[in-house]
Amino acid sequence: FPTRRSSDLFQAALSLVLLAGAVLMTKSLANLENQKFGVATTNRYVLHFDPAGAGYTVDRVPGLYRQLEDRFSALPGVTAVGMALYSPLEGDNWGECVIQQGHPAPRPGDKCGSTWDRVSKQFLDSVGVPMVRGRGFTEQDTNAAPQVVLVNQTFANRFFPGKDPIGQHFGIDLTQYSGSFEIVGVFHDFKMNNPRDPVRPVYLRPLMQQFSGYKEADLISTEVQSMLINAMVLNFNRPQQNADALIRATLAEVDPNLTIMDLRSLDAQVAGNFNQERLIAQLTSLFGMLALILASVGLYGVMSYFVARRTSEIGIRMALGATRSSVVSLVLRGAMWQIVLGLALGIPASLFAAHLMASLL
Repeated sequence: FPTRRSSDLFQAALSLVLLAGAVLMTKSLANLENQKFGVATTNRYVLHFDPAGAGYTVDRVPGLYRQLEDRFSALPGVTAVGMALYSPLEGDNWGECVIQQGHPAPRPGDKCGSTWDRVSKQFLDSVGVPMVRGRGFTEQDTNAAPQVVLVNQTFANRFFPGKDPIGQHFGIDLTQYSGSFEIVGVFHDFKMNNPRDPVRPVYLRPLMQQFSGYKEADLISTEVQSMLINAMVLNFNRPQQNADALIRATLAEVDPNLTIMDLRSLDAQVAGNFNQERLIAQLTSLFGMLALILASVGLYGVMSYFVARRTSEIGIRMALGATRSSVVSLVLRGAMWQIVLGLALGIPASLFAAHLMASLL
């Protein structure tokens, strides 16, 4: 019987730890899902396809991109068509070390990293990101024009603090390329890669503008590869009942050889970033409720055994004038004592578990 009591105490303490963990994980998940990502997701769909797999080369993709933009822009209810190397919060990320013009090469440990993406002129409109200053991309941003980029606010503040970023130049990796790109616009910060991290520096390059100044084979290869995009964001002005079929049919009209790798709403794409947290929260809640049920059943069994053992004593007490309420209080005091002991063990354990979970929340 003492062993059974100890077991119930530990079950009660464990159930409290698991329930506390479940509450923390659920709250953490809610905070992640309800944060301000900086992009609009309502009535937006993300199409992933593979031009390279369909046989397209760098010379052929400009025509393909124009066809895609024209055909999808003509669909009823479509207000913006944004094409990109990758779309917001899809889990992909291209990054380079940024070197401002006139600055020395970064030293080990310097924070020079920046995410970058290649996008069409309607990309920011398609994801609801406003320009802060300067201009966006236009049809004139081609290979024959100067190499231009758009940067987010975090990029401007990190690499050009206290300066007007418009007109500033930077490059990547080697100082000989530090003047490759000119900043012509600044857009509002938004989460491009990991929704759990702070906003990173981001710069965007025009869809059709290829830099031809690199001499290193790896940089040339990366530049060519970046011209073959794989994401398109469609912004509708109202909810769509048949968006999936409509998008698939339209893409097949452009080129039936273009394989759809993935098609879903931007809401679903953003929510997919939290599948692990959602699973952990559900499992923790399940185990917490199971532990609570087991602890309750165990406590009931102990108290039932306790009452059965003291039936004669209870009868004598009542024969000597004990009231029903006093007998009930006698029994409940034993139960409350176990609950208090369980809480005394469970609360410190819950606080310690919350400390260990801090990196996951």
